Amino acid sequence: MRAEKTGGSPEEIRERMEQANLMVDILSNIIEFRNGESGSHVRQIRQLTELLLERLGEETDRYALDQSDILRISLAAAIHDIGKIAVPNEILNKYGRLTEVEFSVMKDHTLIGADMVRELPLDQEEPLVRTAYEICRWHHERYDGSGYPDGLGGEEIPISAQVVGLADVYSTMTTDRVYQKARSHEEVMELILSGKCGAFNPLLLKCLETIEGRILEEQGQ
Repeated sequence: MRAEKTGGSPEEIRERMEQANLMVDILSNIIEFRNGESGSHVRQIRQLTELLLERLGEETDRYALDQSDILRISLAAAIHDIGKIAVPNEILNKYGRLTEVEFSVMKDHTLIGADMVRELPLDQEEPLVRTAYEICRWHHERYDGSGYPDGLGGEEIPISAQVVGLADVYSTMTTDRVYQKARSHEEVMELILSGKCGAFNPLLLKCLETIEGRILEEQGQ
């Protein structure tokens, strides 16, 4: 996980990234198994995060994204919900709407996940570790400040968490969950773009519209 900091030959960097990919794949599959779901959600989030970031880099240089940034954020996206490991099963896999108390417990997965990353025996300044922390803690923040856990708004939210937050909403709604059936791509796009799924960075919504064809292509439609 130290490729960006310690350097090395292209082969060494590639090997380290492959090892990081393997470990993240293992962790994300554990998370999905714990959630009673397939690995499709994690795979889709990684794909959509990468597509959104690539398009964002074409739209603006505001975030100074290079290919290593895109790879790192897409990789870290896979463990965005790692904190759900600590959520009681009767809440995590409940059929039906959560009560206010249950939802409060569910929201804590953001803080738990961030704490888990922070307690890793790794250099917290490592780009991949820092990005994983941002995503775990802030992927449920919203651009208008209405999200959680910290009520961040606008560019207070790291771009990594902004992008994964949007990818998470799309993927969650288009895949079968224990509490809901998958919705169609068209319906989910309408809900997101109309603001019914919360407020997102307008530039990211533009990117989402622009890559719509790529998303359908990835889904085999």
